[in-house]
Amino acid sequence: MPQRIPRPWPTTRMALFVLALTFATTAAIQVSLAASTSEWWPGVLAAALAAAAVWCLAAALTTR
Repeated sequence: MPQRIPRPWPTTRMALFVLALTFATTAAIQVSLAASTSEWWPGVLAAALAAAAVWCLAAALTTR
């Protein structure tokens, strides 16, 4: 039986933080794009990217 790793690598946690920051930045850009145009899809994309950022941040903070 393979042994379980008790703690994830620090690079995993750092990668999740970087992903969360990237998703949040892209969501902010999409929000500004949605505000400057009359299209509906940038707002939906911004919401999806914000949800991904929150998920990555939560995974990074709760990873033990």
